[in-house]
Amino acid sequence: MAEQDITCPVCGFNNPASTARCRSCGAKVEALVANYTAEEEQARRYQQDSFEWKWALLASGIYLVLQALILVLGPLAIGTFDPQGLPGLMISAVVWFFGGIAVGIISPGKTFVEPAAGAMLAVPPTIAYLALTTPDGFQPSMMAYIIFSLLGVMVALFGAFLGERIQMASA
Repeated sequence: MAEQDITCPVCGFNNPASTARCRSCGAKVEALVANYTAEEEQARRYQQDSFEWKWALLASGIYLVLQALILVLGPLAIGTFDPQGLPGLMISAVVWFFGGIAVGIISPGKTFVEPAAGAMLAVPPTIAYLALTTPDGFQPSMMAYIIFSLLGVMVALFGAFLGERIQMASA
């Protein structure tokens, strides 16, 4: 049986598997083998393996479309509906939560972080819209916008986690 080479992480030299140090530069080398116990596999089942921008961008698009429907078109359809300032941010946080659930359900694999990243992308246009449309005198402070936006990102992450749990339970 032929030995499998180990590539040095420092210089890239291919070393025999039996080598503890790189023959080229002397750096420590070891085979990268992932042998997990059943308990470790169970603990890793909810850990995200990689990050995919397409799901973050999709989440951001979902958030912005739903927010446009509720925050922009809602007052046009319902005259007494006035989501300005902090109420608008609270509505946005609810949108991000349910959008995170939706992305968690439809995305393949484990994608917890992408909906939260999508919420971070949706925060600036949301704050800009709410800050520009809220009349003077009723304007929350910028710190209030930032705090509620961060809470919205956190609930998007929680929603994504719930969506992933729903996806894994149905699989």
